[in-house]
Amino acid sequence: MGRPKTVRNENQLGALIRTARKKKGWRQVDLARQASMRQQLISDLENGASSSRLDTILKVLAALDLDLSVTDRRTPSFDPSEY
Repeated sequence: MGRPKTVRNENQLGALIRTARKKKGWRQVDLARQASMRQQLISDLENGASSSRLDTILKVLAALDLDLSVTDRRTPSFDPSEY
């Protein structure tokens, strides 16, 4: 995916997962198979479902050859509308 992407909400995470999946030329069912889960869960993630567990998200990212990293915000602020 190149440079790091900032993810601050479920919709941004879903868009990142969708972009990475499409870059690999995979369908949702292909990613689901690779991550050992149902296709519906991939669809829910890509559509910003907020009920996904962290271990599920980590499996999907691993299947896409992506890592999760946490960094300090460049400009510390809290905007509740971003979440």
